Amino acid sequence: MLIIDSKERDPWFNLASEEHLFRDSDNEFLILYINEASVIIGKHQNPAEEINTRFLRENNIPFVRRISGGGTVYHDEGNLNYTFISTRQGSARFDFSYFRSLLISFLASLGIDAYEGEKNEIRTGGLKISGNAEHVFRDRIMHHGTVLFSADLQKMSGCLARSEARIKSRAVQSNRTRVTNLEGMITGIKSTEDLKKAFVDYIRKTNDTASLYDFSDEEIRRIKRLKDEKFTSWEWNYAYGPDYNFSKDFSEGGDNVSIELEVSKGIIRTCKCSGPVLYNSMNDLLPGTRHCYEGIAERTLEAGYREDKELIYNFLM
Repeated sequence: MLIIDSKERDPWFNLASEEHLFRDSDNEFLILYINEASVIIGKHQNPAEEINTRFLRENNIPFVRRISGGGTVYHDEGNLNYTFISTRQGSARFDFSYFRSLLISFLASLGIDAYEGEKNEIRTGGLKISGNAEHVFRDRIMHHGTVLFSADLQKMSGCLARSEARIKSRAVQSNRTRVTNLEGMITGIKSTEDLKKAFVDYIRKTNDTASLYDFSDEEIRRIKRLKDEKFTSWEWNYAYGPDYNFSKDFSEGGDNVSIELEVSKGIIRTCKCSGPVLYNSMNDLLPGTRHCYEGIAERTLEAGYREDKELIYNFLM
């Protein structure tokens, strides 16, 4: 097993590095990294259902779609991310619990009584400390997860607040549950970096084949290209999601407002609004527009309207 102790804090780069090693190598890897504040959604999820667009924009927090399934998670520098990449031997079935058991054993070595929950998460004292997801392609498996050490739980809550709109889709829904940090529970571990180092040391101690690995210059170039062409793109983060219907009813300035949108591949296909004149004008203006803040802002500015943040947010959440 090759261990990558990543110093990168860039969520796009780190997710791209996972895909690069998963698809372009036959080796077994453990990647450990810490991201700057970001929200990571599952491959088959709908950002309109999972993220608080206003909170992310006001706090300059990006969201990124990963290649594995599962639910949405919040990352920051108080959260350790781990990724196991392996190859199936012969006709053996993939044992997803094996990777979770490695983390549980590591935490046990630090004095943490951790165990698997009902939704493949890892808990201690009844509270979630780690979420997990997998991706399989042919004989390769990628299993990755989070370990909450000192994450900003208030900011996490703000990022993941549910939309006020009614959204119908076939997207995978996140499992909302109570979480906790490990900070203060582990003797000698004062930071997420300390936890990362301890994990590296544990794997090297318990696996005779484990050794440290650094990306080559060529690999870094390939990862950056994958980041730029895929992971930062609107086509991947928004348009890849499933089709959905978005509807919302509310009052504004004493007027009742109703919004109904049909969205396919991230594009608003139909818009039916009733209410003040400005909202009614969106019926002809918004079809063909990207269903995201930037798309609606651009379209309304092109039509000669000022950028009305409240109006835009009403079409998003």
